[in-house]
Amino acid sequence: MKRFCIAALMSIILLFLLSAPVFAAEYDSDQIILSWTDDSAHTQTITWHSASKKDGYVQYNREGMQLSPQHQVKAKIIEAKEDQYYRYEATIRGLSQKTTYEYRVGDGTSWSKVHTFSTAPTWETSRITTTDDAQSFEFLYLGDIQYKKRSQDYKTWGRMVEDIRQRNPGIAFALMGGDMVNSPRNMNDWNLFLSQATSVFAGIPMMTAIGNHETTVKADMYLKMLALPQNGPKGVSEEFYSFDYGNCHFAVVNTSFFLDNRKAAMEEEWEQQLTAISSWLEQDLTESGARWKVVVMHHPAYGISDGDPIYDAIREEWEPVFEQGEVDLVLCGHQHLYMRTKEIGNITYVMGNSGKRRSTYFNGENVPEYVEAINATDSNYQIIKVSEDKLTLESYDEEGQIIDKWSKNKSVSPLLKAVAAAGIIVVVGAGAVLIRLRVRKRGSL
Repeated sequence: MKRFCIAALMSIILLFLLSAPVFAAEYDSDQIILSWTDDSAHTQTITWHSASKKDGYVQYNREGMQLSPQHQVKAKIIEAKEDQYYRYEATIRGLSQKTTYEYRVGDGTSWSKVHTFSTAPTWETSRITTTDDAQSFEFLYLGDIQYKKRSQDYKTWGRMVEDIRQRNPGIAFALMGGDMVNSPRNMNDWNLFLSQATSVFAGIPMMTAIGNHETTVKADMYLKMLALPQNGPKGVSEEFYSFDYGNCHFAVVNTSFFLDNRKAAMEEEWEQQLTAISSWLEQDLTESGARWKVVVMHHPAYGISDGDPIYDAIREEWEPVFEQGEVDLVLCGHQHLYMRTKEIGNITYVMGNSGKRRSTYFNGENVPEYVEAINATDSNYQIIKVSEDKLTLESYDEEGQIIDKWSKNKSVSPLLKAVAAAGIIVVVGAGAVLIRLRVRKRGSL
């Protein structure tokens, strides 16, 4: 009888163990960051860190639908620091425009928690919509994050970015103007920056420019840690790149290319590369048919102080290209304050500073005549709103209080609105008329 009871008890325990739900361990991922390396309307790039060194995957599907191997992309593994830090990168393609997706990263067995992202709206060249809301969106700009007290200041910055997202849930993505770290190869800096960034930028893309603190001769670690478009000039493609979102074109340039150590390292090749860069930038801007054009860079063309030869080089080499390409807004950083210029050559230049360092360039009185607004006291961020006929920038301090506002208008012909409403694009030139119907893309998830 005793043996029978023990056997029965063992059977019950075994039955319980077999029927109990099995919970897979959560994947050891962190520092998940979204960006684009291709078309913002139909692709999404995800990068993350894992110490496991196993194969990495992204599973994705439309919001509310099941995540499974049916929609799965394998990541490439990038060894950012030998035997110490591995970054994973995967690009999802064939997505539908203006659609929300869920995703998770993992090793095929264990997975991260589920995150979401949304693709950009498409915008055909010369398309003019009938409603202002149809092409409207907003994005975030963040100047230098560079710290005074490393761990404390990154945490403060991370809380500010979370607060920005809560105050502005509609921001589609963020641009950063460089100096995200203090030392280009210091993994403590990169770990703190990406760890604080992931709570927001696992949900909206983060597109960055190189600052002087991301580079020595070249920005080697920066290029390993972040995934960016490779459509720039040969040899410097992720240092210089461009992308479109809706009716706005963005060109991102590396002003640290003008640093003396870069010139010395490249010798006679530097001039040849600069010519190629300027030619690429001119072609990129002039061939874009986007309604609005924005440039992002680190060093200012017009700053509070004019003592750096890089500023002169930007004005000499690229400012004419900006003007010819009909750029509307240039976003920069470097001097650790907020500053907005008057319109110069039909372009407004805005400098941001989202970190805790304060300007050593500004003494409280040395304000150039081209400056329209300045704030050297607060950490700040900029919300830029883009619509059919208006570009608006609102600058806020770290508490969310507005410190400056600027806008630019472009009128739209009622005739073009009516033509576009009919689904037709009309291009008139050289005695020829082209009439084209828009065709919906097929085969997207």
